[in-house]
This record gives sequence, structure tokens and C-alpha cells, in this order.
Amino acid sequence: MLFSHDGIHDSQTHLASPSYFYEQLRREISFASRNRKPLALVKILFENPQSDQVLAHDILHFSYELTQLTRKEECIGRLGVNEVVIILRDGASSAEQFVQRMLQATSLTVDHTLHIKVSKVYAEGDEDAVELLDRLDRAQLISQ
Repeated sequence: MLFSHDGIHDSQTHLASPSYFYEQLRREISFASRNRKPLALVKILFENPQSDQVLAHDILHFSYELTQLTRKEECIGRLGVNEVVIILRDGASSAEQFVQRMLQATSLTVDHTLHIKVSKVYAEGDEDAVELLDRLDRAQLISQ
């Protein structure tokens, strides 16, 4: 993965770079805590079921379509070659609806070239970004 010169975006997908995403997550956790607003994280893993490698045009298509399915204020970070995480401000109800949209969205993949798995967690109390991301990594993935 390469990042743009501003360090904010992944140069291939134009999604948030890991460092920018982590900073946004710390801010959103602080905001949610101060305002007693629920916060959720949704992780999406995608893979090519016919190959060990996801093709560049599939990644670009997936990223573009994902930005079309999310709201402007939601931060989408590309944290791995085949992994994105989305910060949702509206917590449980918003995350549940979002996950269902992701699992039903046929636009995320071209000719079913990608298999998509989704997991979600909700921020708890005074949890920091690392603890929240650790829980997200352990959360059960739901397949498309």
C-alpha cells in the first residue's frame, strides 16, 4: 500500500491511511464519551475466492462503491491490503443497518469476484482505541 503525499489517504483507493484513521478514531472516541453518543466500528475483509490475490481493479471498484454506501462523516480506513474499518457515530442501530446493507450490496463486487466478511463492535465506557480495535479483531466475521 502506498499513501498520498499528504499522508492522509491511501493512494490507490483514496480511503483514509492507517495513521489518519487512528487519529480520527481517537477523536471520535473522545467525542462519543463527552457527548454520551454511541460509537461503532465495522470491519470489512474482502478476498478473491478464485485466487490468493485480489486484483487492483476489484479493490478500486470495492473502495469506490463502499464510499457510495457510506455517509460523508463516516471515516473509512484502509488498514490492510484487503481490510477496511469504518467509524460509525450512531452506534448500534446505525451499525446493524449498515452491516445488513454491506452484506446485501451487490455493487461492492464485480461479477462476484470478491467474497466479503463483516464484523462490528460498539465502544464501551472509557475504552481506548487500541482496546476497541483489539475487540474488533476478535469479533466474529459474518459472510456475505
